[in-house]
Amino acid sequence: MTARYGEFNPRHGAPWYSPSTNWAQGGPIIERERIAVKENGCGWWFARVEGGFGRGKWVRGDTPLIAAMRCYVASKLGDKIEIPEELKGE
Repeated sequence: MTARYGEFNPRHGAPWYSPSTNWAQGGPIIERERIAVKENGCGWWFARVEGGFGRGKWVRGDTPLIAAMRCYVASKLGDKIEIPEELKGE
């Protein structure tokens, strides 16, 4: 049996954590951080935090959750981060 994101994971005993695909996880972050999300009419979603990273810079994503979580990460870490070599895929 394969667990899907947000469902109980029998191997680890807890749900997968994926706020960019699970509204039950991402929704509270959007609300708490007061992230604004809008669609541009062409299929792209944009999100921003007022007074946060880039002072209201819009961040793009394929879905509202993806845009909002990218915005959240950028507001906490900046728009560029260092990924350790051992975490990079080949």
